[in-house]
Amino acid sequence: MPRPKGSKNKKIVVENLDAQIAEAQKAVEELGASLKAKKAELKNLLTQKARAEKAAAAKKAEEDKAKVLDALKKSGKSVEELLDFLK
Repeated sequence: MPRPKGSKNKKIVVENLDAQIAEAQKAVEELGASLKAKKAELKNLLTQKARAEKAAAAKKAEEDKAKVLDALKKSGKSVEELLDFLK
C-alpha cells in the first residue's frame, strides 16, 4: 500500500505553522499599538480643527459686528430709525 502524500513532512509543517502563527500574532500586536497611536493623533487633530473653526467664526462675527456699526454711523440714522426700517 502506498504511503499517503505529504505524510513525511507533517512535523516540519506544524513547526513552520507555529512560527508563522507567532509572527502573525506579533504583527497584530504591533499594528494594534500603531492603531491606538494613530487614533489618538486623529482625535487631537480633530480637536484642534474644531477649536480653529470656532475661533475663526468668532473673529468673523466680530468683524461683521464692526461693519454693521460702521454702516450705522455712516448712515446718520438713529437706532430707532434703523429698527423701524428693518421692521
